Amino acid sequence: MLEEKIAALLEKRAKKFKTLQFGISSPARAWDYIYSSTGQLNQHFHSASVGKMFTATLIFQAIEQGRLTLDTKIIDLLAPELLDKLFIVAGHDYRAEVNLRQLLGHTSGINDYFTSNWLGQIPFLKWVVREPDTFWTPTMLLDYTRERQRAVGRPGEKFFYSDSGYILLGLIIEKVYGAPLYQVLNRQIFQPCAMHDSCLTFYDPRFRPEELAPLYLKGTDIHLFTSLSCDFSGGGLSLTAADLLKFLRAFAAGQLIGATASGQMAQFNNKFRTGLHYGLGMMQVRPREFFFLYKKLPFLQGNLGLSAVHAWYNPENGDCLALNLGNSGDMNGSFMLLLEILGLLAKH
Repeated sequence: MLEEKIAALLEKRAKKFKTLQFGISSPARAWDYIYSSTGQLNQHFHSASVGKMFTATLIFQAIEQGRLTLDTKIIDLLAPELLDKLFIVAGHDYRAEVNLRQLLGHTSGINDYFTSNWLGQIPFLKWVVREPDTFWTPTMLLDYTRERQRAVGRPGEKFFYSDSGYILLGLIIEKVYGAPLYQVLNRQIFQPCAMHDSCLTFYDPRFRPEELAPLYLKGTDIHLFTSLSCDFSGGGLSLTAADLLKFLRAFAAGQLIGATASGQMAQFNNKFRTGLHYGLGMMQVRPREFFFLYKKLPFLQGNLGLSAVHAWYNPENGDCLALNLGNSGDMNGSFMLLLEILGLLAKH
């Protein structure tokens, strides 16, 4: 009955979206379900910032292994020149004061190359569309922030969502583990979770851009653009709904990091948007803040991507949900669909 209702809802809603991939895993109901409007249940799609939860998980694995702490200063891990001009406020350079906790929680003060506008420059997203053949390396992304933006505050002073900070985290992972990020992801997350259809885009030899679902940015399908390389450790994964559910199940079950680490990730002390709160590499969605009639719907934990990608789990009953609409213009629609599905789950 529940599966039929969700299937009917997805078929109806798929008519208004560019693409739609959805997956649910419900341990209490002993039920898994996958849907894709493309007809391919293993349809790959771009993770967008959902990938930040993977990056944060790798950092916390290193913390559990004793390689790092949340208070580790990033200047002890990265070359000083790589941090040049990224943390200057009122003429003072704060690079030596920035720690991992601040990068994970977006409180380091570094600007955001991806969405932040500064100094009258063309927004970065327009560069992605205008120059589709550009391969954006991590250093180029940091140079964009270094040369075209300014720090937004002193370390620990304010919350400011930053992809630039997560690029630094990706480079830290490579330094700590002595291996490329794609290999660390494969060894420590994808293989243990049996995520055979997942990889880091543009770096993993297994990546095939033609396998991605459509990905619309400002009305342009960019899933075949080389400029899509602009994510890296900020969210540049190729996933399927089934694989994303495997990650969420393993994370929720404590198979990737322990309860202490996941508890630190889940300290949602900063407000991202109404109904969305940020911890250390993980978000919490609070439906009741969207509208009072949603007050009975559960809080969910996970992450969210610009192209209307969702990865959530319910810490109370273990339900895991994956959703992709592949379009930055469909974010509101993605939340309406998510809330409809949560409503159906609550009734059954």
